Amino acid sequence: MAWGDGQKRPQGGHQLWLDTRPDTPTPALDKIPAPVLAYQKLFHLAQHVPRPYAYLTPEQTGLTSTVLLLDGAPIGMRLHPQAANEKGELPGQGKIEAAILPSLSQRWAEGSPLQQLNWLRQVAALWPTFIEEQVAATLLDLDDLRVDGALLRLTRLVADAPSPTLAQLGQQWQPLGLTAQPPVRPYLGWLSKALKDGRLTSAPDLVAEFEGAIQTLAQGLLVTVDWAANTDQGPTRDRNEDACYPENDPRQQRLPCPADRIETLPLLLVCDGIGGHEQGSVASQTAIKLLQQELEPLTQQAYPSPGAIAQRLKQALILANDAISARNNDEHRSARARMGTTVVVALVHFPYVSIAHIGDSRAYRISPHTCYQITVDDDVASREAQMGYALYSEAVQLPSGGALIQALGISDSGLLYPSVQHLLLDDPSVLLLCSDGLSDYDRVEALAPHLVAPLTTAPSPLSPAVAALIEQANRLNGHDNVTVGLMRFIPQPRPQLTLPAGSLRQVDNVISSAPRAANLAEDPAAASTTRLVAPAQPADLAPTPTPSGFPWAAFLGGMGVVIAVLAGVGWAIGRSATEPVALQPLATRWPLPALAGRPLPEAALAAIVDVQVGSFWQSAPVLDAVGNAELLRLSQQPALGSAAGDPPMVATGSVLRVVSRQTTADNGDWVRLRVCSIPSGESLEQQPQETDQSPPALSTAPALGQRLLAPGEEGWVQTRQLYGAGALLELVTPAQAGRCTP
Repeated sequence: MAWGDGQKRPQGGHQLWLDTRPDTPTPALDKIPAPVLAYQKLFHLAQHVPRPYAYLTPEQTGLTSTVLLLDGAPIGMRLHPQAANEKGELPGQGKIEAAILPSLSQRWAEGSPLQQLNWLRQVAALWPTFIEEQVAATLLDLDDLRVDGALLRLTRLVADAPSPTLAQLGQQWQPLGLTAQPPVRPYLGWLSKALKDGRLTSAPDLVAEFEGAIQTLAQGLLVTVDWAANTDQGPTRDRNEDACYPENDPRQQRLPCPADRIETLPLLLVCDGIGGHEQGSVASQTAIKLLQQELEPLTQQAYPSPGAIAQRLKQALILANDAISARNNDEHRSARARMGTTVVVALVHFPYVSIAHIGDSRAYRISPHTCYQITVDDDVASREAQMGYALYSEAVQLPSGGALIQALGISDSGLLYPSVQHLLLDDPSVLLLCSDGLSDYDRVEALAPHLVAPLTTAPSPLSPAVAALIEQANRLNGHDNVTVGLMRFIPQPRPQLTLPAGSLRQVDNVISSAPRAANLAEDPAAASTTRLVAPAQPADLAPTPTPSGFPWAAFLGGMGVVIAVLAGVGWAIGRSATEPVALQPLATRWPLPALAGRPLPEAALAAIVDVQVGSFWQSAPVLDAVGNAELLRLSQQPALGSAAGDPPMVATGSVLRVVSRQTTADNGDWVRLRVCSIPSGESLEQQPQETDQSPPALSTAPALGQRLLAPGEEGWVQTRQLYGAGALLELVTPAQAGRCTP
C-alpha cells in the first residue's frame, strides 16, 4: 500500500503497488524519516499495524512527492481459478485479485454483536500505546480502521495534533452505538456516553468493560475447533530437531462445554530446536512435554480471563526455559554450545485463542481472503526495525539479520520476554503455526491462498493440508526440518442475550510487590482472581452469607445449635437459586490450579509483570544478598553503567509514576519514573513537623553523602528492579500524586 508523503494518496491515486522484483533489495535509507519512525516503534503490533517496506524519493519514482510503501497492509486477495485446457490440464495456479479491505464504517452494520464489541475492544487496547507514540488520532478515523472478520487492521498512522481524549473517542462511537446490533445497542450507548461524559477515563478500564461484555455475550456462541500438526526431517538434514503437539494426531472439540466433558485441551505447539548433535531435539521435546503438562490443568477452568491466561502462558514458558537452562548448566554448556528451542503456542480458552511465542517460529492468521503473520520474529532484523535503526526490508538482508536474540534455554528467565496476544473466536479462520523450514522465503504467503484458505469455508480434514504444506516446504525450501500446525475455528452463532445499559467491567488483580509475587509461586490463582460484575438491584449487592466453620463442642452441647445450623444452610441454599441468565455473573473467581513445576524464582516472576505507563508505585527498600537494605536508584539513560558514579537514590516511601517505557538494544525492559512526592513532604526543603509517634527503626545507617531525588525529578530504572523495590498503588491521594498531578 502506497502513501504520498507518508499520509496522502500518491500521485495518480494508485494505492496498491506490486513489487515485480522482490529479489532486488529496496533502496537503503541513511536516516529513518519522521513519517516512518512511528511505524517502526509500533513494529511489535504486526497483527494491526503495517510495516514500512520502502521510502522512495521523487527522483526514484518520477512522482512529485515521496512515497511510503507499507507491507502487511489491510489488503484482501481473491483467487480466480483458471479453467482447464482441452486436455484437462491446469495452466497455472490461477489469477489473484487484490483489494483494500472494507472499513469499519462499511462493515459495522453487518458485523455480529460479538464482532462489534471486539472491534471496539481492539481500539481500546491500542489506545494507550498510540497515545504514547502520538498517533492516537488514527483510531478516530473509521476509514483508517479496516476489518478482516474479527481482526482490526490499520491502513496508516496519523500524527496527533494535539493528542485526542477518551471523551472524543466516546463521541466518535456514539453513531456506532445507535446502529449496533440489538443485543449490544443499549450497552454501547451507555459506554459511549460514559466516555463522553468523563465517567470512564482509563483505557485499561475500557478494555475491562469490553472483556466483561464479551464474556457475557459469548454464552450464545458455539465454536467447533479442529487442530492437527506434524513434523518432517526434510530432504537435506540427517535428524529432526523440530517437535510439535499433537503430532500426527488430528483432534476436534466443540466449545463451550462443561469442564468434565473436555476430551482434550485445544492446544497446538511448534518448537524448533537449536544446538545440534541431537541436543536441539532434546530442548524441543523438553519444551513440548513441560508446556503440555503445565497448560493441561486449564481445561478445568470455565471462562478464564485473557489476563489470567497470558500470565499462565508466560509462567509455563519460563518454567520450560528454566528446565532447559538448568540442563545446560549441569552439562557446563556455554555460548553456542547451549541447547535451546523456539516455540509458538496456540491455546483456546473460550471465547478466545491466545498465541504466545519466543524465537522465530511463527503464527499466521488465515481467513478466506487474507494471510497475515501475527507474530514478530525475535531476531536481529526485527530488533533493528523496532529500534528505528533500519527498515525491516533492509535489516533482514544483514548477514546477522536472522540471528535470534532470545529462545528457550539460552539465557536466564529474567532476560526472557514472551509475547502473548488474544484473538476472538467469532470468525471462520485458520491459525497456521510453523517453523522456519516452511516460513523462509515467504512460502506461507504464497501457499496459503491455495492450500489453507479453502479450509475456512469447507469442513475438509486438516491433516491432508498439513501434509501438503510440508511437501511443498521440502520441495521449495528443503534446507531445514519443517513443522506445521493448523487450528481451525468454525463459529455457529445462537440467539444471544441483550446486554444491559450498565457496567459489565471485568477486573484482574495484579501482582503489586515482591512478597506478593512469592505467594504467587505457591498459588497463582491469587494473582489472577477475576470477577464479572453484572447489573443488580440494591438488594442483590449484599454479600451472600456462607456457613462458618462448625464447632464440634457446640454440636455436642445440644440440639438447638444443630437446628440453627441446619436452618442457616437451608437459607443459604435458597439464596443460591439460579438468577436470570442476563443478570447472572459468569464467575466470581478464576481458581487457576497451582503450577505443577517448582516455584518460580523472583526474577522469573518479574519478567511477566506488566508495568503500565501512568501507573503509580511506592518505593520500598529491597534486601541484598547479606540482608542490607538497598534503595532504588534512577539513571539518566536507559542503559547499564550509563552514569559516572552512583545514580541518585529514591527515598523510601516515595510515590513514583511511570511516564514512559523503552526496550533497549540488548532487549532490556526499562521504565522512566517521575518522583511525585516523598515522605517528608512536597519537597526536600520542607520543614519537618512535630509528631507524637516514634521514628521507625532503620535496618542500616543512612548514607548521608548520597543525593536523594526531589519531587519532579525523573530517571530510568529496569522494570524488574522497580518490581523488586516498589509496590503498585491502586489508589493515589492528591497529596501522594504531588508533582504528578495533571
